[in-house]
Amino acid sequence: MNKKILRNIVLLAIIIISASAISCNMLLVAVRNVPVFFSEPRKVTDKIKQPIKRDARLSALWIGHATVLLQMDDKVIITDPFLTETVGEFARRIVEPGIDPENIPKCDIVLISHSHFDHLSYGSLQMLEKKGKGTSLVFPKDLENYLPDYDMNFIRLGNNKGYENEITGETTLVNGVKITAVYAQHWGGRYGFDGYLWDDNSYTGYIIQYNGMTVYFAGDTGYDSTKFKKLGKLFDIDLALIPIGPCADCRQCGTFNHVFPVDAFEIFKDINPNWMIPIHYGTLQFAQADPIEPVYVFEELKVKNKESERIKILEIGDQYTFMSK
Repeated sequence: MNKKILRNIVLLAIIIISASAISCNMLLVAVRNVPVFFSEPRKVTDKIKQPIKRDARLSALWIGHATVLLQMDDKVIITDPFLTETVGEFARRIVEPGIDPENIPKCDIVLISHSHFDHLSYGSLQMLEKKGKGTSLVFPKDLENYLPDYDMNFIRLGNNKGYENEITGETTLVNGVKITAVYAQHWGGRYGFDGYLWDDNSYTGYIIQYNGMTVYFAGDTGYDSTKFKKLGKLFDIDLALIPIGPCADCRQCGTFNHVFPVDAFEIFKDINPNWMIPIHYGTLQFAQADPIEPVYVFEELKVKNKESERIKILEIGDQYTFMSK
């Protein structure tokens, strides 16, 4: 039997069994989302219609969750595109996307950090696929097991078996843009729990370098001080996109696989970028807590440490130009 078909059969069996388990985080997420499914996502007013600016060298538009539309000179890059209203049919947005999908230009590069539902959105990739040929879809090794056949240029990057011994993985050059897979402390699989059942390392962070500019996209990660300090020494980072949630008690340290505001601020200090945008909060109702609480705590940390110039907290739909021509 085809290996991919067998994997899907096993996954289906796991889902059916796990759906009856009240401890399953997916079920808890679904329960918390019941009220959300009976209400419309909050509207984003004054959406940007033309996100690519002639006078911008480096800009970022936060679409929500881990989705950021980057302009690096003439290149358009999007991270973990989530443009649909629901995630895997069990979670629905509480805030609509920060840009109407029809106003997203054809992207040069789409970056996927890992294979979980809220980062690998099939419907969103279909929207981007329709904008024209030539888009490169970059993803970590093993994620190909969950990818349909899109009309994109598939680029798979190894990550040293989940960064077992190194903090950098493979590097590729896409039309002049240098992309390096870098350390993340997370896990693979499509449904969360299935990632522990076999050797699945479909997760990564990314360093994006172009025309002397460097952007770091963390994806999802836990915190390891030694690893992130090394990352800061390896790369001179202009802009860092770092998750700050979800979290039950946002003033505590995070879990092994997710950073909370405290850990996210430590990553910021370790890698020492010129600027940072916090992401991965305020868009979905997770089981753990209030989706907007992480940013309140992170704002306190920002002010306490006098980092208001370097840390830019955006509203969904906001765009900020960091470097101009």
